[in-house]
Amino acid sequence: MRAALPMLLVAAVLAGGAAGCGHPNKANILLRKENQQLLSKVADSERRHQADEATIRGLTDRTGTVPTLEPKRLERLFTANSITINRLTGGADFDPDKPGDEGIKVYVNVWDQHGDWLKMAGSFVVEAFDLADPQATKVGHWEFPVEHAQDYWHSFLMRYEYVLPCPWQNVIPRHPDLTVHVTYTDELTGRKFDQQSVVKVRLPPSPQPTTQAVLR
Repeated sequence: MRAALPMLLVAAVLAGGAAGCGHPNKANILLRKENQQLLSKVADSERRHQADEATIRGLTDRTGTVPTLEPKRLERLFTANSITINRLTGGADFDPDKPGDEGIKVYVNVWDQHGDWLKMAGSFVVEAFDLADPQATKVGHWEFPVEHAQDYWHSFLMRYEYVLPCPWQNVIPRHPDLTVHVTYTDELTGRKFDQQSVVKVRLPPSPQPTTQAVLR
């Protein structure tokens, strides 16, 4: 990219010189405008490239996980690029002897920069919110450290995902629609990825009020 910039500048100068040999015409004016736009695009691309290199250097210095890897080598690795919450996410019946769900299971896919499923070391934080309940919107907060990420990795046939069990904590939701928010921190680069989705759970039956007969 840096080698292309001087060549483009030379081309722009030559074009400008050719235009000065006679009266300017529409073709020359158009050519100069196109050269200016092209030079502007090259400069913008160069700035973005330098910013990307600075970001990678900062990530490697901050995390300390790959201090010997140069930015160019890090770019060639398969790294986490995004996450998605799988459609299987929802209520989980952890205790079949009890009615309703006792928590949720969150299915998370990690994707690389080429759009393929990826098994990467990292940590997860899951939060669930009952937004229909103004008095107790936060249902729970669950953390899954990087040391135990392997325990939650599942692969079967063409499925590759992390399955995160989240039993109810101190709050049981009052409504069947919950908003689940997942934060994944990639251990290699230190980057964080967020995703949220609305899922459904089966609530336990509400206790029926007891009535007593009034003796007359």
